Amino acid sequence: MLGPYRVLDLTDERGWLAGFLLAQLGADVVLVEPPGGRPRGHRHRAYNRGKRSVVVADEEALAALGADADIVLHNDGLPFEVDLDGLRSANEGLITVHVTPWGETGPKADWRATDLTLFASSGQLSVTGDSDRPPVRISVPQAWLHAACQAAVAALVALEHRARTGAGQHVDLSTQQAVCETALSAILYAPAGLEEVAREAGGVRVGSLLLRTIYPCKDGHVVITVSFGPMIGPMFRRFMAWVHEEGFCDRATLEKNWVDFALQLQTGEETVEEIERVMDCIAEFAKTKTKAEIQERGLRDSLLVCPVNDLQDVLDSPQLADRRFWDELDGARYPGRFVVASATPLTVLAAAPDVDQHAGDLAPDPSVEALRAAQMTVPEGSRSDRPLAGLHVVDLSWVAAAPLATKILAHWGATVIRVESQNRPCLLRGALGHRDDVPEQENAIAWHSTNANKYTVALDLAKQEARDVVRDLAAWADVVTESFTPGTMAAWGLGYDDLRVVNPDLIMLSSCVMGQTGPYRDFAGFGNMAASVAGFFDITGWPDRGPAGPYLAYTDYCAPRFTVCALLAAVDHHRRTGEGQYLDLSQMESAVHLLAPALLELQETGRKRTRRGNEDDHLVPHGVYPTFGDDQWIAIAVEDDEQWRSLAVEMRRADLGDLDLDSRRARRSELDDIVGRWTSGQNGPGLTYRLQAHGVAAHHVQNSGGCIDDPQLAHRNHFQWLPHRLVRRAVVDGVPYRLSAAHNGFEWAGPTYGEHLSEVLGDLLGYDADRIAELAIAEALE
Repeated sequence: MLGPYRVLDLTDERGWLAGFLLAQLGADVVLVEPPGGRPRGHRHRAYNRGKRSVVVADEEALAALGADADIVLHNDGLPFEVDLDGLRSANEGLITVHVTPWGETGPKADWRATDLTLFASSGQLSVTGDSDRPPVRISVPQAWLHAACQAAVAALVALEHRARTGAGQHVDLSTQQAVCETALSAILYAPAGLEEVAREAGGVRVGSLLLRTIYPCKDGHVVITVSFGPMIGPMFRRFMAWVHEEGFCDRATLEKNWVDFALQLQTGEETVEEIERVMDCIAEFAKTKTKAEIQERGLRDSLLVCPVNDLQDVLDSPQLADRRFWDELDGARYPGRFVVASATPLTVLAAAPDVDQHAGDLAPDPSVEALRAAQMTVPEGSRSDRPLAGLHVVDLSWVAAAPLATKILAHWGATVIRVESQNRPCLLRGALGHRDDVPEQENAIAWHSTNANKYTVALDLAKQEARDVVRDLAAWADVVTESFTPGTMAAWGLGYDDLRVVNPDLIMLSSCVMGQTGPYRDFAGFGNMAASVAGFFDITGWPDRGPAGPYLAYTDYCAPRFTVCALLAAVDHHRRTGEGQYLDLSQMESAVHLLAPALLELQETGRKRTRRGNEDDHLVPHGVYPTFGDDQWIAIAVEDDEQWRSLAVEMRRADLGDLDLDSRRARRSELDDIVGRWTSGQNGPGLTYRLQAHGVAAHHVQNSGGCIDDPQLAHRNHFQWLPHRLVRRAVVDGVPYRLSAAHNGFEWAGPTYGEHLSEVLGDLLGYDADRIAELAIAEALE
């Protein structure tokens, strides 16, 4: 898809994933290494496949390479200064992407940062872990990977803008902001008048009730969703039928009204003690089952259950094997193509290069020079400061994973039509927080954020007349996205082959947990369950306790970046060739890429990463320590001996200042106690500034209120108050990067039901009043 483009990857191991994604999409990615090269560990082998390596010793040599490049990825990882402005001056079409911890400007721009301190600053850490212990990170570092994925997205957005304007530009990307998205919607609670989300391992707290979701089983742990309502209640009832069948509950328990059970708890018809008794029955039942048995029955009966997979389970996954996900190289399995593309299949990338392997082999290829020149004609009246102006998108997806992707398209100027239904309301309207805790569907904070800048129509897709409207929308669209259960769209006559009849060059993307094919294609579940089967639950928590799992639907925040990359690459290919295609994206497969180094380590050394609290292999001390106040914490990550000496002096323990890394490892527990006793009497934010001033990577653990008050996020305009027809102003979290030549920001919050009916049916599709009236009479409109 990206064959005409050359990318210079100047990043170190923190940013390599960005270039890897572009290489998977077909770009010529050149790994620019300093003299002596980069370390050749698991990260190199995982994320530098398919790249060419050259050693560059100075800025002059880099400038020569930049003259023929389309994109430069940079994160200050080279030993010499890189003049990105100068590179762009010499190459007016060049796109430069600069990834930093906090953004290029702002009060924290020069602060030190690590994976742990970035998670502490983002709202994610505060809601992950056990309530009676410090917040806990995912044991396989993730922060820089989120930024790298967003860097690939930003580069492709800027590339689309270049196709419209002919000019390159600069991208300024904040890793803190990239991680903030993983805390949706907890990060939005404070400005919505809601109590901060309580940290709970293995469950969700609703008032005084802890709804357990993780249960021990015969060979590990499983996720069992205990929830109610018109959609989930019947699924839970089917699960309880299995529990009853096995003799772990009586018929009276089975026959409870699981649809209205939450309402009955509110009215007193049911009690907290009763649902706790039911969960005890489930716990006894789960002990008798293996992970495989839970998975098999869940697939058969469409139950909201799944195994908590460890990394070996991920490697052994029948679903990943059936979909030929793995790339086999040198006897090891590497996470492979992140999307199945019908017209431009992603190829197996070669092994990561040796240092300077391709020196002297980077002359421009005349055969691709002409392809770069393909431009897109922007419709008259479209804004030149909107990179995706003129791109038409029909969004039939729901909840978060795919809608968060189309949110990015809408932010950058695409016209996105969100098709929804009041008969099957999006879960974001009914869950994850409502302003002032008033549970009205137009009051839902996650909906307001996830669907910002989109237009909406409400259609009853059970009606043929509504499906005819979707066909007309597909004829208008460049892109259609959907996230129904595999096969649903085809059953409605709205599958890719059906829609190609009305729009032969359509790009269509289907997003679901497991993908459109394979033995687990019908897996029923949400992002929390996808995170569990992808391996993230097992690697989050404490070694002496069961898995905690990262906050909420973790893969719902990973997959959108891959989705946008696939869509924009397909749009670029279509612009140059006129060819559309079908894209099959598995949320699990996307997320597994964030564990690639750990999966390689397991195969090569036998070491299986699992939950380990906040310990780190190379940084000691490295933990989350108490500060003054209730549930107040600070993350401290000592990166080297100099930082340790500085911390020791601040603690008035200069006697410990000469301990080297090996000595600190040997005394890890003792040093954690010493640090914790010292921090416990300190003000968390104040101590953060103090330690940063003395060169120590630290950040107090911020919840939603802390993030709203964060001067760096305010400087970056991360939280935007946007107009809404009913609630007047709603808060929306922004994108983590700024484009120098584009308008940065949303214009309205997620809309009300059918708010743009007239604009969509009348203005875009050209329906007259009689046609719209016919649809209303047929009850196709909601």
